[in-house]
Amino acid sequence: MGVSGQALFAGLPFEIAEREIYVVRRDLGWSEREACVRELPEDQGPGNILLLEAQFEHGTEIVSGFGQLGVTAERVSKKAVGRMLGFLESNAFAGPYMADQLLLPFALAGGGSFTTVKPSQHSLTAIDVIGCFLDRRLSFTQQPGGMHLLTVR
Repeated sequence: MGVSGQALFAGLPFEIAEREIYVVRRDLGWSEREACVRELPEDQGPGNILLLEAQFEHGTEIVSGFGQLGVTAERVSKKAVGRMLGFLESNAFAGPYMADQLLLPFALAGGGSFTTVKPSQHSLTAIDVIGCFLDRRLSFTQQPGGMHLLTVR
């Protein structure tokens, strides 16, 4: 497994991205090599995004946190770190947004299953929509440890 984090920013003080990366390093235990700040050209801002990535043999999970006016850098970072920690601690195959993307291919394939963390509202809505067009039954079942198993029949 490999991990990386980047706080990308443009047209904002360096300190904002630096504070975000500090939280990543502190809370995830990632090194300076694994988590860094990257400044973009000023005309691409103002704005910032925190990108956290965990690479595995058969997939990659990416979590993001977008800076917002009035939201502290620490809050942006803590939310993204919390999502990444939740995924890493779950042993799930897919994060909630990747699970969203896998629903239709699994339904079109006619079956299968995979694990994810807590399903997003988008996933639940997509299951209803897929059921309107395909004769497939998709369902999430909570598993021990907080994972959810998606089954397509």
